[in-house]
Amino acid sequence: MKSTTIRFNEDILNIIHKQAALDGQNSTQFMRNAILEKLEDSLDYQDAIKNLKGSDGETVSRADVKKELGI
Repeated sequence: MKSTTIRFNEDILNIIHKQAALDGQNSTQFMRNAILEKLEDSLDYQDAIKNLKGSDGETVSRADVKKELGI
């Protein structure tokens, strides 16, 4: 596993420490989880764009999806 350095001003770092403590994590866990969540969101968005382009703009309504799934 590799490591990296992220620099924050003192005010932001204090906010990170406080939020991490509220979440029951240390600051490293908090920042790592935040980065991984952002990465997952970005990858999901890229997949959605790829799928939309691959569908030639055709979409399916939420109602149709629910009907298909029997919900």
